[in-house]
Amino acid sequence: MFEPNPLNNYNLTVKRVYDHCKTNDKGFIWRKVFVIDNFYKNPDEIRDYALSCERKTGEKYCGGLVGSRVMEDNQEMRDNLRPIFSTLCNQKEWNNLEYNDQEFQSKWDDMKFMVNHTTHDDIMDKFTNTVYCYTHHKDNVGSKWAALVYLNKDEECIGGTNFYRQYEDHAYGYDYNIKNDIMFTSEMKYNRMVLYESRQTHGAIIDRKMFKEYPRLAQVFFM
Repeated sequence: MFEPNPLNNYNLTVKRVYDHCKTNDKGFIWRKVFVIDNFYKNPDEIRDYALSCERKTGEKYCGGLVGSRVMEDNQEMRDNLRPIFSTLCNQKEWNNLEYNDQEFQSKWDDMKFMVNHTTHDDIMDKFTNTVYCYTHHKDNVGSKWAALVYLNKDEECIGGTNFYRQYEDHAYGYDYNIKNDIMFTSEMKYNRMVLYESRQTHGAIIDRKMFKEYPRLAQVFFM
């Protein structure tokens, strides 16, 4: 299980996305997003495994996630995926990030099998007093890269992930439409992997009409 297809078999697309960075004096910068289709050789096995696992809730495990999260220790996943992510994170396109092997290996030593699980009920519970279903955020400052793999079958796919140009700490109004700031949309596609800078503003595409029949399933990584 967790066998990735060889890198030379991937259909790799690199997108440039404009976003704000408050930790330096550059202001808005260009970040990169890698989109890779047909990531796993055996995506059905990964999906079935994810659906069989216990899900955890609460901020300790899920942060601001809408829904619940599978979080399992799996050495086979670490052994099979660590080398390919090391190669991908070493690419020259990451001009804002410096690869540090010691940091990278430390992240992967502790990497868990994590799958975000979002249902229609989760969406309705989360967004009861808002005009829009906001999900945009930047991931934890403790990682340089983040990634996801969509595990919804083709007939279940809807939405995806938006990447935004967001001015950090801007006082957006209650009913501000963040859709105005979309720079790139990665549509949901079964077995598609998306790798991006952790500090890139992004968010799952969800609304009150989605995932009534199937949950949204996305394996996630932070490294």
